[in-house]
Amino acid sequence: MRLYQDEIYRKGETFIRIIRLDRYEVEFKTSTGDPKAEGSVAVLVKKEFCRLLKGMTLVPPVKKDAAPLS
Repeated sequence: MRLYQDEIYRKGETFIRIIRLDRYEVEFKTSTGDPKAEGSVAVLVKKEFCRLLKGMTLVPPVKKDAAPLS
């Protein structure tokens, strides 16, 4: 599984956002309701983090529209 920083995963009302990726560890924030809301920060080993993501779905990133040319 390939992980990237700032990815957001969802299961029900629970969101997990990856804050920092390291070679062996993942720092992430867990929140409910809104993916960018305040939540608790935790650190897990990558293997345990991937097990935590089992059954969750990746929230597609929101593309910002480019400003129209005048």
